[in-house]
Amino acid sequence: MDETFLVQSPEALKAIAHPVRQRILLQLAVSGHARAADLAAAISEPANSVSFHLRTLARAGMVVEAPEHARDKRDRVWRNVASSYQVDPETPGAADQALRPATAWLQELIGRASTGRRPDEDGRQRLLVLNNLPLTAEEAQRFSEELVDLQKRWTDRVFETARAEPSEAREVYQLLLALGPRQEQDADGAPTTRT
Repeated sequence: MDETFLVQSPEALKAIAHPVRQRILLQLAVSGHARAADLAAAISEPANSVSFHLRTLARAGMVVEAPEHARDKRDRVWRNVASSYQVDPETPGAADQALRPATAWLQELIGRASTGRRPDEDGRQRLLVLNNLPLTAEEAQRFSEELVDLQKRWTDRVFETARAEPSEAREVYQLLLALGPRQEQDADGAPTTRT
């Protein structure tokens, strides 16, 4: 299995942008391999829909059949081709495909986020931190590396736990890391240039 699948074509971008296909890839990452019916039960989607999405992911090269886990020649078992999927920002449409759902999610999160010290009224943890820091270029580099390392450690940890305890109820939480120089804006929200 490859470490990372780099999404570089509009077709692959369209395949991975669909939320059901993202859940399928995530479930396969936890289980290692699965049949369409097993995936359908795990993500609460109809089996025929999951089969359609698996074929779409297979055409994009993101999943392959795992015949070594099949009961017979008619049994179709699937697995991911990589342990992670990354969208190449140079891919045509990448910004729109990635940012549109993330922006909608972020707007919903802003309306419901807590201070991070306690779960919201529905018992779920939501956190929004927006901060301005006076960083040097070197500090920004170190800070970004630490953020990515922290995210990677937690990713490894929760996948290991999910594999060890597959019956424990889990929900997909989304994390958006963004760090960059702040762009000044005028009163109408248009970018301004420094003089």
